[in-house]
Amino acid sequence: MMQMWTHTPLFGLVLTAAVGIFGLIIKKRVAWNLFNPMLFSMLIIILILLGLDIPYAEYKLGGDYVMKMLGPITVVLAVPLYQHHDKLKKHAFAIIFGITLGSLSALVSVYLFSLMAGLDMTLIKSLLPRSVTTPIGIAASEMIDGIVGLTILSIVITGTFGAIVSDWVYRLLKVEDPIAKGVALGTSAHAIGTGRAFEYGTLEGAMSGLSIAIAGLATIFWLLLFQFLGLI
Repeated sequence: MMQMWTHTPLFGLVLTAAVGIFGLIIKKRVAWNLFNPMLFSMLIIILILLGLDIPYAEYKLGGDYVMKMLGPITVVLAVPLYQHHDKLKKHAFAIIFGITLGSLSALVSVYLFSLMAGLDMTLIKSLLPRSVTTPIGIAASEMIDGIVGLTILSIVITGTFGAIVSDWVYRLLKVEDPIAKGVALGTSAHAIGTGRAFEYGTLEGAMSGLSIAIAGLATIFWLLLFQFLGLI
C-alpha cells in the first residue's frame, strides 16, 4: 500500500505541503531568527525519504509540480507592488541601478572566489546563477551549460543564508529604509529573501518582489556578456 502511494505525484505534493505548513507553524511559535521554515522542510523531507527508504525519483514525481508552480506564483507579488507603485516611480532609477549592480557584484564575487578556489569551469557556471529565483536560475544554468542540480542547491543556500543574516546586516550597516531593505533581500536572496522581506512589511516585500524580476533579467544579461567576453 505504501509503495502504491509513493509511486504517485500526490505523494510528493502532500509531503511537501504538510512539512512546509509544519515548518511555518513552528516559525510562528519560535522567536528565533536562525530558524528557517524552508531549510527545516528540506531536512525533514530528506530524513523521511531516507528513513522510509523511498527513492528521490518517487518524491520528484510530485516535487516537479511544485517546481512548475514557482513561476506562476510569483505573479502574486504584483499586488503589493501595485499598492506601492508611487514609491517605485519616485525611486525608479536608484532601484533599477542598484539591482543591476547588485546582480553584477553577485556574479563577479562568485566568479573570482571560484577561480581562487581552483574550481573547474563547469562548477563555476553552475554556481554563477545563485542569486536569482529558481525558475530563472534553472534556465540560466542550462543556457551556460551548468549543472542544474548544483545551481538549485546554491540558490537555496544563498536565499536561506540571506534571510537568516538580514537582521544582523541591517543593524550592522544601520539600514533603516524599507525600500533599501526590500531591494537588498530580493536582489541577493531572491524568493526566500522576499518571504523574509514581507515579515518586515508590505513595502519591503513589494520592493523585494520587484527585485527578483529585475535581478533575473540583469543576471541573464551579465551572463551573456560573460560568454561574449570568453569568461565562461
